Amino acid sequence: MHQTAVVTGAASGLGYELMLLLAKDNYNLVLIDIDEVRLEEIKKQIQKTTSCNVKVMAVDLSKSNSAQIVFNTIKNVEIDVLVNCAGFGIYGSFVDNNWEQESAMLNLHIITITHLTKLVLQGMIKRDYGKILNVSSLAAFQPGPMMALYYASKSYLLSFSEAIANELKGTGVSVTVLCPGPTKTCFQEVVSSASSENKISFNMACPKAVAAYGYKAMLKGKVVAVPGNFNKFLANLPRFLTRNRTTKIVRKIQEKNREKSSTVTNFENDVALIKKSV
Repeated sequence: MHQTAVVTGAASGLGYELMLLLAKDNYNLVLIDIDEVRLEEIKKQIQKTTSCNVKVMAVDLSKSNSAQIVFNTIKNVEIDVLVNCAGFGIYGSFVDNNWEQESAMLNLHIITITHLTKLVLQGMIKRDYGKILNVSSLAAFQPGPMMALYYASKSYLLSFSEAIANELKGTGVSVTVLCPGPTKTCFQEVVSSASSENKISFNMACPKAVAAYGYKAMLKGKVVAVPGNFNKFLANLPRFLTRNRTTKIVRKIQEKNREKSSTVTNFENDVALIKKSV
């Protein structure tokens, strides 16, 4: 008998890669994204290669009450896995950025994910089984000037996931939060029109590898999953340096990544200085 997984942000990036892993393990799928055309393409792709049932829902999860709209459609389905992967970022100073875009991002990263998790959890707890994977970011571990609200929202998601993972001990339901570093997806194009790819790319990860790492962590019931040794080092950086210093480092990284010019100073030198100072 097939189990059922719900994946948000399934049309591209990590959501797409995680969806493929679930399909490979014969989960029936409920795929949610704003890109209806791409969802239909994926549905045909999965149905040709597997025996999985695939339902697609084109929903803008940044809108108010979108979690309830989704749940009203799937509430009669026994959901075994929930993957909250939909998200986007905005680059620029807080005072200058567009509030409509920022509020949409906050609604998606915080309200929608929290509400959908709450709605789905009820059935999981009743059945004494369920797995939730929330996709946060390495950004969750420190403040992020020039992407202040993005970093803050990802920090919320990390804290929220860790807290409810603790609350759910003994229920048969686990919560995992995946915190990847820079990953080669379309994320950068959405973040900044000035730069279609990160200028600092030596630590850029493959989305397939990141998804596989997160998927394995979810199956094991691991709470916090940070892929890559260098990312683990960066996640722990605030323990060794002052928060003021790590904030300055993050700003330097952000500004380098979004430079319109292709001439960027050697970031490996900066990394060496960071390691030397801890």
